[in-house]
Amino acid sequence: MQQKKIKYPLLYIKTLGIFLTLFIPATFFSSYTTKTFADIWQQLGISKEAGMTNIRESFMNGYLHYYGVKNVRDILANDRAAIAKDLISYSKQLVNSETFKKQYETERNGAKPVAPDNTRPKTKEEIRKEKIAETQKAITETEAGIKKMTPEIAKSLQGVVEMFQQNLKEYKDPNSQMIELFHQGEVMNVASSLKNHEQRVKEWEKAYPADYRQFVKARLQKFISLAKTVDFNAELKIVNGKRKFVNPAYEGKPDDWKQIFRAGQEVITPAVQAAEQWIKELQ
Repeated sequence: MQQKKIKYPLLYIKTLGIFLTLFIPATFFSSYTTKTFADIWQQLGISKEAGMTNIRESFMNGYLHYYGVKNVRDILANDRAAIAKDLISYSKQLVNSETFKKQYETERNGAKPVAPDNTRPKTKEEIRKEKIAETQKAITETEAGIKKMTPEIAKSLQGVVEMFQQNLKEYKDPNSQMIELFHQGEVMNVASSLKNHEQRVKEWEKAYPADYRQFVKARLQKFISLAKTVDFNAELKIVNGKRKFVNPAYEGKPDDWKQIFRAGQEVITPAVQAAEQWIKELQ
């Protein structure tokens, strides 16, 4: 299977998280007896380290990470709920680890919006000084260029110099309307920039709360909400050798919804219950 990647920031993230990572492979498990976590990773054909990485990445990115799982398609479904519960227990251990907490803090800080460079609008006098300097420079450069041109072109550019000179006169006027307009625009631009930054910070705080447990809680709640919309009794049909939903509306559902459907109600029901219990523990 090919690893799926997703970019920051959080505004573009899908949110099933670790439950899909664990439950979808669990749907293919053979008969279950009491096993160690090492045995579970072995059945999946993936190392413990890779499994831990998948769990962390799924919670961080809110996306299904199952890179390196080799044996999924070769394992028959049986006693899915039992093995899923063991995997949930393992997930809790990992998510509560210092490694996960540190990674979350790194991700959180990396996603924090950068404040705009300009947080104070320029005064009218600052704008006036800049405009006068810019215009004087433009006049000097234009006049120097005219000297190097043919008389015909030089004549056509004379009007440009006169325009610059008129602007310069306007900028030097203490009651200049152009300076007033520039200042109003400056005030509006800075205010808009600060407002946008404030909104981005609010979105960041919501997506990455200071308490990592609230981050985990949001991931779990997303899974629960989506899982409860899945119709596990939906009928399928074969179209060109592929299974399709009889209800065309279900064909338009996102992949995460369909993966929950494929996992089966016998896996998802206890998974939702476990997620709800986990949320209570995170209060």
